[in-house]
Amino acid sequence: MMTTPFSPQLLTPNIELERDPLRLVSRDFGDIYFSVEDGLAETDLVFIEGNDLIARMKAEKHLVVAETGFGTGLNFLALLRHWKRLGEDAPDLHFISTEIAPLPHALIRDVLSAIPEIAADVEMLVEALPPHWPGRHRRHFFGGKVTLDLLYGDSVMMLNRSQFYADAWFLDGFAPAKNPEMWQEALYEAMAAHSRVGASVASFTAAGDVRRGLEAAGFEIERLSGFGHKRHRIVGKIKAGQKRREVVTRLDKVVVIGAGVAGASIAAGLMRAGIAPVVIGKGEGAHDGASGNIAAVQSPRMTATDSFAGQLSMTAYGYARWVSRQVGASLNERAVIYGWNERETIRQGKILTQGLPESFIKRGDAEAMRAATGFESSIEGLIFDKGGAVDPRVLTRGLMAGAETIFGKTVAGLARDEAGWQISFEDGGMMRADHVVLAGGSGLAALTKDWPQNGPRIGHDPLLPFQVTAGRVSHLPQGATKINAAMSFGGYLAQARDGAIALGASFDKNINDDLSINKAMHEDNYALLPEELQQNIAPPSDEWTGRMSYRLASPDRQPVAGLLGDGMAIITALGARGMVTGPILGEYVAALMLDRPSPLDLGMASVVDPYRFSKKAGL
Repeated sequence: MMTTPFSPQLLTPNIELERDPLRLVSRDFGDIYFSVEDGLAETDLVFIEGNDLIARMKAEKHLVVAETGFGTGLNFLALLRHWKRLGEDAPDLHFISTEIAPLPHALIRDVLSAIPEIAADVEMLVEALPPHWPGRHRRHFFGGKVTLDLLYGDSVMMLNRSQFYADAWFLDGFAPAKNPEMWQEALYEAMAAHSRVGASVASFTAAGDVRRGLEAAGFEIERLSGFGHKRHRIVGKIKAGQKRREVVTRLDKVVVIGAGVAGASIAAGLMRAGIAPVVIGKGEGAHDGASGNIAAVQSPRMTATDSFAGQLSMTAYGYARWVSRQVGASLNERAVIYGWNERETIRQGKILTQGLPESFIKRGDAEAMRAATGFESSIEGLIFDKGGAVDPRVLTRGLMAGAETIFGKTVAGLARDEAGWQISFEDGGMMRADHVVLAGGSGLAALTKDWPQNGPRIGHDPLLPFQVTAGRVSHLPQGATKINAAMSFGGYLAQARDGAIALGASFDKNINDDLSINKAMHEDNYALLPEELQQNIAPPSDEWTGRMSYRLASPDRQPVAGLLGDGMAIITALGARGMVTGPILGEYVAALMLDRPSPLDLGMASVVDPYRFSKKAGL
């Protein structure tokens, strides 16, 4: 595994759209994006027929297609056109594509809408396309039956970090003679390293260097007649491959313990693959704990220097914002983080030197911060135009929609035998499961407190030194103040759908059973506001209400997510960042359980590794 973080750098394409005939031309490479004769027919011949994908889609339950060079998205939509024709017999389709110079969304819409055979899906694609932020972006279509992973950055760098095995490759891009930096041995080796046994490859080019490079990487290549003015194209298959096809099309009874955003997120990931989990919650309904607050902030927690943790936060944030909009949980479209003290101001200055695009993050001087928030202050900070507030309850329910749920049950113990898992409850009841996902919050600390000090239960127990804190959030009544953005400053301010304001959150490490909300709590939350911001809100009054819940965190303040072996997985310790990290980690754990492409790269996965504390302790 590569141990040095990197921030992928994107290029701005220099392009020209010609109208008669319709052609999209790259001035940088002196080449077109697809054939002016018939781009769709070329894709059908070169990539879809070249990889025998229509027959393979009929035969498989899950298919992974990887591509170098997303371009306009024509190849993806062409494949989707054939996938839709299969109706209920269509497999789950996962399409992974790299792109170093993403095209403007409006241009993609303009170009592809002129192709009648795919025009019906153009708007669906364009609306789902992520902002042009470097890194990894996941999107779902048709209820999750189709997943698109866009890897924005250099193809070799992005592939080398990835966790997937492809069944077929679209080796696309500008002509090798015009774009030699892409067509290199390192790319072919990365493709081979991410190919399943029997994986195929197809390309429009038959250049000798490309053929020889693919053959040296382990592919058997055949040259065929080309399309249009191109004399030849190539098809081929990997000689060995990295992993045999053992696609998990079903999991017997899966029980998810925890009905907050963590449990809802893993349930969503499983249901997209057709797996129906049972979700158990100890409260009277979903989001009974920390996921039940009236409003929360969705913004990334970037690190001062480039790191795997920062890249994870960026990836999680982009996915969480998209999912929140999809389920109607997003409350507004902007978030800010104030430089509330000297240390935070210095940290923010370092973040801004990482070269991230302004569409992702930008410096806010005092005037810009006032304009963004509506709050009077001279404090500078960071502005996230795509961030915002979210309703955690709506997000949790939206992710969990369709799952079987059992509420009012507290898990007291877990035991493994030859028949699977036995789950015992505090009320004396029990149930059995073949697979268990630990997705609880504070209650999980008690359930795992003896791992592994009293000896391994099943030989896979990691050291999990969890920390439980009480988070107390104040609710300011409607009209108490007006804010135009979700705001962070050590604490946070976010406006709920009904106009009430969430102010928090004080954290108490000396937890007890006192769930009361009192004036002292409100004063603690008010004190989180920098003095300059306090002038925008009257001090606590009898009209203030609030809410208390317990949160689970790890010592390094990063989540815990992954497989524990013997049919057990875990997603927990989301702390105060669950509305950002939960959705992508649910996808990640589901991908591991189902042997599907991961939304996280190797570096990001190391951040949430359940065994990281064990490794550090030498266990």
